[in-house]
Amino acid sequence: MLYNRDAMLNDLRDNVVEVTFTKVSDGSVRVMRCTLRKELLPEEYIEEESQEKSFHQTNPDVIAAWDVQKGGWRSFRLDTVQYAQVIDGY
Repeated sequence: MLYNRDAMLNDLRDNVVEVTFTKVSDGSVRVMRCTLRKELLPEEYIEEESQEKSFHQTNPDVIAAWDVQKGGWRSFRLDTVQYAQVIDGY
C-alpha cells in the first residue's frame, strides 16, 4: 500500500504517528514513533515551518520526522511504509 505523502505530513504535523517501514540500508523492518508537532520537538531542534516544507518539497520520496523514542531526526522512504497509524496519548 502506498501512503499519501501530503496526508502523512499533515498527520505528522498534528500528531505522533507510529510508522512501520522497511529500512533501505539492510532490509530490516523498523517501527518508529515520530512527529513534526512543534511542541514535541526540543527547542534547539525546532525549525521554521518553511524549512521543513522546503525539505519535503526537494525530497518528495523521503519524509524526515522526529523520533520521539530515540530523540533524534530520522527519515524513511514513503514507498517502504508498510503501516502507519496515529498514536493517542502524546
